[in-house]
Amino acid sequence: MLKRSLFSAAIVFVIAISVLAQTATPSMKDADALFQNQKWQEAVSAYSAITAADPAQGLAWYRLGFALNSLGKYEEGAQAFQKAVDIGHRPESMYGLAHSYALMKDKDRAFEWVTKAIENNLPQPRRVRFDPSLAILRDDPRFAELLTLVDRKAHVCMNTPEYRQFDFWVGDWQVLNKAGQQVGTNNVVALQSGCIIEENWVSGAGGTGQSFNFYNPVTHKWHQSYMDSDGENWMMDGEFKDGAMRFEGAIYTPSGKTMVKVTFFNLGDRVRQLAETSNDQGQTWITGFDGMYVRKK
Repeated sequence: MLKRSLFSAAIVFVIAISVLAQTATPSMKDADALFQNQKWQEAVSAYSAITAADPAQGLAWYRLGFALNSLGKYEEGAQAFQKAVDIGHRPESMYGLAHSYALMKDKDRAFEWVTKAIENNLPQPRRVRFDPSLAILRDDPRFAELLTLVDRKAHVCMNTPEYRQFDFWVGDWQVLNKAGQQVGTNNVVALQSGCIIEENWVSGAGGTGQSFNFYNPVTHKWHQSYMDSDGENWMMDGEFKDGAMRFEGAIYTPSGKTMVKVTFFNLGDRVRQLAETSNDQGQTWITGFDGMYVRKK
């Protein structure tokens, strides 16, 4: 009985020590509050405790690096940012590491890491141009090359081939039916630095419609959302394949849903649009529209 009591007491002691250790470590919420209020010294203490308890906390290492830099402790900041980079390979951490080296006047390493950050899709890359922490880099010839990379990444849609696959549809068009009769006009333009292709349709019968088309870099698919003045909503996804943009999806109207396929054929100076619908779950398809786009002169 005595041995069992001693064993139980030992277990209670271990549990108590464990709970004490847990409560002694600040939470990320507490540390983040200090960070947001720019209480840098307290934030350093809090994030240091968190990373000591859990060295795999990449975000804590990143914010620790930021807080250390804010206190002028650039070497320690670099060490914290390097930990964050090793854990998550995030461009924000690479950029923080570039800050540390720039503030230590180590231009070579600063250029190395700011370049890596941009190449790894740093959010808002234009900030590099005016970032005060990178001021020491601006009089270096390499900074002009860096800005070229910044501009390319800041205009990702204009400089990535997948985003340009539907450019053949951009233009001011007359739209003809198979008999060569004009059935409407369509003005298709690129917006938001080429990230959106906007369609503006005017039917010869008096109706209008508009679609927004964009490339999704995660799904690697194109998406089109079309709405016309009659209340029809076309929602489709697709891809550029065999010289044509091929969409599939559905038409939604107040009376229900219909499956649809729309294909845009790139014919050089012309574009053919073929729309097909199905009411039997894709078993059979009926041509709803087969038109030719001819550029206005």
